[in-house]
Amino acid sequence: MTPKIVPRLVLTMFTHNRCQLCVTAKEALEVVRQRVPFEIKEVDIRQPGNEKWFEEYKFDVPVIHANDEFLLWHRVNVDDTVAKLQEILKSAAREPSDDNK
Repeated sequence: MTPKIVPRLVLTMFTHNRCQLCVTAKEALEVVRQRVPFEIKEVDIRQPGNEKWFEEYKFDVPVIHANDEFLLWHRVNVDDTVAKLQEILKSAAREPSDDNK
């Protein structure tokens, strides 16, 4: 019997240190995480090496990606974000893994 692979969610928050909306978004994401588990990493778009993200998101932080795909920007609506993340997990559970192709 093949073990069931549990899909994993990794959220990336594009931010910078003077972003008040980012503080609010982080607080909302903690509420979301109580309902849908995920890892989160932050990318400071103003740091060296992040020029690509700075050019793309300099007027739009916070921007959040889920598993390297755009999820949302500016404000985190808890219920909407939970629903989107649950859908991503369902889709990932239905897709065959690279090992099974």
